[in-house]
Amino acid sequence: MNRSRKVGARIVALAGVLLVSACLKSTEPQPSLLQLNGSWNYTGIQTVPVRETLTGTLIISRESGTSFQGQLNLVGVNSQSQQQRILTGSVSGSESGTDVIDFDANLEATPRRHVGQIVADTITGTWVSSADGAMSSGTFRVEREPR
Repeated sequence: MNRSRKVGARIVALAGVLLVSACLKSTEPQPSLLQLNGSWNYTGIQTVPVRETLTGTLIISRESGTSFQGQLNLVGVNSQSQQQRILTGSVSGSESGTDVIDFDANLEATPRRHVGQIVADTITGTWVSSADGAMSSGTFRVEREPR
């Protein structure tokens, strides 16, 4: 084998080793940097398109590094008609800055993006959702349930 083929073979072998080692990196959850696991009491107000009070539970069941996953279960009550509706769906998010929590709650097949600030055991902020040109938005507050 001439010298250029040996060099080429070594480069290919090295690239293969790097590729395999990248694939071997753990996909296991990393230690949590957030410590959000558990149940949180959720309260909120939908202000657009119709006023609605929202109450329920946010359950964070999985954390890895600065990201988390869970479930949001809400009851929405129309402020005018008092009609109730059940909203439930998966949650995924992360800490997007110092003490800023950013998560999507997939309710009614449309994600509601929540962005809030965490202080101790309370997160407060706003949420927005847009589907088929219709927008809804409001505010939220979640407080950790006592352990």
